[in-house]
Amino acid sequence: MQKRLFVAISLPEDVKKRLFRFVEKEHKNLPVKWTRKENLHLTLNFLGYTADENVVNVCEAIRNAVQEFQSFELAFEKVGLGPNSEVKKMIWASGEKSEELSGLKYQLDKALGFRAGEKREFQPHITLGRIDKSRWRKISPEPDAERNFKFSVPVGSIELYESKFEKGKRVYYVLESFSLK
Repeated sequence: MQKRLFVAISLPEDVKKRLFRFVEKEHKNLPVKWTRKENLHLTLNFLGYTADENVVNVCEAIRNAVQEFQSFELAFEKVGLGPNSEVKKMIWASGEKSEELSGLKYQLDKALGFRAGEKREFQPHITLGRIDKSRWRKISPEPDAERNFKFSVPVGSIELYESKFEKGKRVYYVLESFSLK
């Protein structure tokens, strides 16, 4: 058997609630498939389908990669379109670049076998919803989805998630949590 896996930073419940209320207030009527509140997170690595017998090795690689990292905090500034102004696929909360997060991401990439040439700054983001492109194109003028929205996320651990499709929706399960110092 295989599991569909990803590595992510979980969000505290109060942050999930604030983001969900913000979307309901500011963007509710846009042609977007919104992420369910319980599924909000910050993805670090998407591993895809992984054989069950390899999950233990993945956990060990993550544990070794994060063992020297201290807890830290991420600051988020705004909600807008992503991944950039030319290609608009989603609405997301974008965070400030962080040396701690970039270092963590680099070590995870190396440990999990991703191409990890030089250490680069990682732009944190939380996907709030995916744009329905055909309906989005019909709106004129294009909606202004950018809003200032400040919040912070404490990062004391990262999680290995399994993504399943149950009863017509994506459900995420934490398989293991890896504490930072």
